[in-house]
Amino acid sequence: MATTTTTSTIMTINESKLTPSTLCVACQSIFQPDTVRSDVGETAHHGLEALAARASKCHLCLTVFMSIDPESYRIFRRDSSVESIGFAWISPIARDQARLKFRYVKMAADRATPTSTSNSSKTSLAGAVDSENVLMVELILMNPKYAVEPGVRTIDPASVSTGSVESFELAKQWIEECTFNHMKCTVSESNATWKPTHLLDVSVRGPKGAPGVKLVDGMFIDPLSEYVTLSHCWGKSKPIRLHKGTLAALRQGVSTSSLPKTFAEAALVVERLGYRYLWIDALCIMHDNEQAVLKEISQMHRVYSEATLNIAATSSRDDASGLIYSRNVSAMHPCIVDVRGMGIDDGMYKILRSTLWHDLVDSSPLSKRAWAFQERCLAKRTLHFTRNELLWECQQMCCSEVFPKGLPATIGPPSSQESVEFFSKRTHHQRHGNWHQIVKMYSPKRLTYSSDKLLAVGGLARQYMARNRLREDEYLAGLWKPYLPHALLWRVEQGRRPPKYRAPTWTWASIDGEVKYPEPAQSTRETCVEVLNLDMQYKSDVFGIVEAGKMKVRGFMARGLLKRTHDYWGRTPCVIQCTKAQVELESASFDDRLAKLSGDGMLTEMLEVYMLPVIDVIDRVEGLLLCATMKRGEFRRIGAFDVSRYDQINWDRFRSVMKGEADMLNYEDRLDHTNGYWFASDYTYTINIV
Repeated sequence: MATTTTTSTIMTINESKLTPSTLCVACQSIFQPDTVRSDVGETAHHGLEALAARASKCHLCLTVFMSIDPESYRIFRRDSSVESIGFAWISPIARDQARLKFRYVKMAADRATPTSTSNSSKTSLAGAVDSENVLMVELILMNPKYAVEPGVRTIDPASVSTGSVESFELAKQWIEECTFNHMKCTVSESNATWKPTHLLDVSVRGPKGAPGVKLVDGMFIDPLSEYVTLSHCWGKSKPIRLHKGTLAALRQGVSTSSLPKTFAEAALVVERLGYRYLWIDALCIMHDNEQAVLKEISQMHRVYSEATLNIAATSSRDDASGLIYSRNVSAMHPCIVDVRGMGIDDGMYKILRSTLWHDLVDSSPLSKRAWAFQERCLAKRTLHFTRNELLWECQQMCCSEVFPKGLPATIGPPSSQESVEFFSKRTHHQRHGNWHQIVKMYSPKRLTYSSDKLLAVGGLARQYMARNRLREDEYLAGLWKPYLPHALLWRVEQGRRPPKYRAPTWTWASIDGEVKYPEPAQSTRETCVEVLNLDMQYKSDVFGIVEAGKMKVRGFMARGLLKRTHDYWGRTPCVIQCTKAQVELESASFDDRLAKLSGDGMLTEMLEVYMLPVIDVIDRVEGLLLCATMKRGEFRRIGAFDVSRYDQINWDRFRSVMKGEADMLNYEDRLDHTNGYWFASDYTYTINIV
């Protein structure tokens, strides 16, 4: 009982010691109950131009301004002749917490800034702005009296960059804590003494003690020595790379001053953290030897998973930007405000960045890259160098310099993206992961070379195979054989097939765009198609480049015509005109753009399409849309569809057309029979999909 009293007393004392931050008049009005607000609770705030000008004097303006992504700010301010206006509002979450949101929009050129006409009326402040150019910032109000969260750390004012002594000491603490106390993070999935082919020795010193790096062979270094990897964006410029022309110099040792800024600072970081060896893809792979490149790529899962630490240039768009950034320490200190009559308990509140991880990691330039996504997934632990602070990510916790013991539960993505799934190392490293979730997160990532689509996920596929006890020959260009035929039902929104062949059309790896799988059926599923044979040809190994692929299947099929009277791309309803009836496909999805070829007149261009049902569940049938090639019995996938049983009229039409046509001859083999199945054809066709 005495302990409880003491704790309560300490909380009260701590709250009483909080001193309100200095705020401008506009920021003060946000927390005053008598402020005029719109129908949705918004109050007027500065435009971005005024926000930047007041950041030096108002703590909240500084916090908001420093929360804006620099690239988003640059795009928003591209047309500097158009002024912006800001709005702010408070949205309670609980008695001791509330979201504090700011919205900045460009003013319409022909409209004036809205102003309230009287204190008694509520003005709709959002009515006179263009809604397309919007910039959002989300913060959170937390009452320290009630909040049971990891402690908020005050950063030393002298720590003016992410390369400060204070930042590095904290990073060392994270590494030590993870290495010695996190059981999940220390388990090795392979041989812990394994080393990459080449590594960089960062302990080299040149004339007058100038720091340098030297290329060494992994097989000759101490097997128990540790190494660190680097994740970075290459950028448009071509940095120094390892090839025959640079091999001798790198073997001899080069000064870090001759390297791109990111590489030089990575070497500095590794040495300051107490390590000797560093792996950088640009300098540790022979880039003028295709066989060597493919060999190293096939080892990528081991390179990153066996590394002691992965350091990430998370905020850098290219190798010239570096790892270390200067920062405004004041913006990282919580803003303190006195809140009264705003729908939450009265008292002193701390204003914190609720979207910190999303802003600095999940929306960073590095997070948009496909190779970097794989590296982040494979690494045991990652130290993110962002534009504001160092962030830590391992299987057991995520931390920041402000929250060194772990991020609060209230920190997450913006409310507008709460339904979006973002990468979680803790979830990913569970023994049995979900391959379809990996595909969904990986597929929209960017690649400099489109041909790397399968190469850049090969390491993840090897890791998934080992954890789920699958075999190498069960991997099929991004799909897994045990998950067929259901794995064929992926969909993509506004996808693009590259002009150069990359994979068979039945796999998501053949298309560029965000791939999604339909929600799994809650009831039992019946398979409508049988996979008879798979003929795959690879350039080197099954996780690498695909040269050809063919899937032989047996199932039911219906033929029809599709009018080319408008564009079909992504989720687009369509009508298939078959001989017996026309079928409406409300949930059809087209992989690539099928352009409009004709109008609604008498002459209408038609495309012959085929419907191939794949699974039958209690409320619908899902299948593939195919288009014939020039070879008999051979088809290409152009999309996917599902037909609902709840639309009885359309369902009856679908059943009737699935009964088949005796004169449909485009198949490799056909079995004629009378089938009493729900919708099944009187014919079972054997075809090839390429």
